[in-house]
Amino acid sequence: MIKNRLLLAALIGIILYISVNFSAAVRAKVISFPLAVKSYILHQQKSITEKFTTLFNQKEQIIALQKELKTCQKTATLSVAFASKLNHFLKENGLQPYEPGLYPVQALSYVKLGDFSMMWLDFPDYNHTMIYGLLYKGYAAGIVDEKNGKPIARLLSNKKMIFSVEIGKKKHLGVVFGEKDFLRVKYIPSYANIAIGDEVVTSGNDNIFYEGVKVGEVVHIQTTSLYKMALVKPYAELNQPEFFYAVDVHTPGINERNSTLFSDALK
Repeated sequence: MIKNRLLLAALIGIILYISVNFSAAVRAKVISFPLAVKSYILHQQKSITEKFTTLFNQKEQIIALQKELKTCQKTATLSVAFASKLNHFLKENGLQPYEPGLYPVQALSYVKLGDFSMMWLDFPDYNHTMIYGLLYKGYAAGIVDEKNGKPIARLLSNKKMIFSVEIGKKKHLGVVFGEKDFLRVKYIPSYANIAIGDEVVTSGNDNIFYEGVKVGEVVHIQTTSLYKMALVKPYAELNQPEFFYAVDVHTPGINERNSTLFSDALK
């Protein structure tokens, strides 16, 4: 402590001596030296603080991912158990096992400049006679269709994007159509008791998705004389997506495109 005080006193003495006996230019440089030292120290302190903050945030993220991994591992184990029981039941009743396929596919580029609703896909096992469901981070993201024999992703914002859904706990059926900001679910029975906030999931009735994939949440309801219509805020956030999963439900007996309803709607 005494040494530090002596050094500080000596530094102040040198500065005072130079300020009296040397020119203004020299005095200015000498006086600015402590400021430069302080600036350097503060800069280094900020840099070190930022590095520690980054490392701390990475540690928190790693912990969060580890917790999520444990949840996913448990879910995957339960899914295998349920699938085993289901397929055992189907086998005993002379039915085909239920084994939907999931294929990782990569987005290549948008089909048209300025149109962010369609993307070319790298899909090695693509079958152009089928329509596939499309998943992004576990949510419904659209469908895989064909253009000139090549696979394209019709994302949720595409007007020709269509699949069957269920709404709410009572699983009222409807058909979802793509739009820019919100999805539009049509053909909901007029008697259906649906409400704002109800969750919308895939029904599995269209041979595009399996049942239960989360789609979004109802934000508006309109009633007509024949049907109800609902606007749905989608869960999937499709800002420059790179990788998807294509869904093949392996439904027996499908030789043409998945159904007449959806084929006609996509024309």
